[in-house]
Amino acid sequence: MMKKSCSKGSCTSLVLGGIAVIGIAAVLSKKEWRDQVCQEVKNVKDSTAEAFVFIRDNREEIIEQAKETANEVSIIVSDLSADIKRLTDTANHIRLSSREAIESAKEAAFEVKQLKKPHLDE
Repeated sequence: MMKKSCSKGSCTSLVLGGIAVIGIAAVLSKKEWRDQVCQEVKNVKDSTAEAFVFIRDNREEIIEQAKETANEVSIIVSDLSADIKRLTDTANHIRLSSREAIESAKEAAFEVKQLKKPHLDE
């Protein structure tokens, strides 16, 4: 006997397809379930039609609102970019000032050590 094997993906697809067929057959077998499915499909159709009408009737306002929102986002990003640049500049200034302060402290410490040493010239 020769065994036929199927790949994991195709076996899964066959199982899911079989479950879908069984589910559809079960729904179609009961009248109240068929009626419920038909009602839900009609509700989806009506909701989609209402959404389409709303978008068609308010197209200019929706587009204007989208433009305003995009403009506001652009301003916020620009402001944020400027703030980040200022923070970076401040951080660099602090870094440089700290280096200068450290160098000044080292020089002062060296000078204090020099003052403490007995002068050999005298």
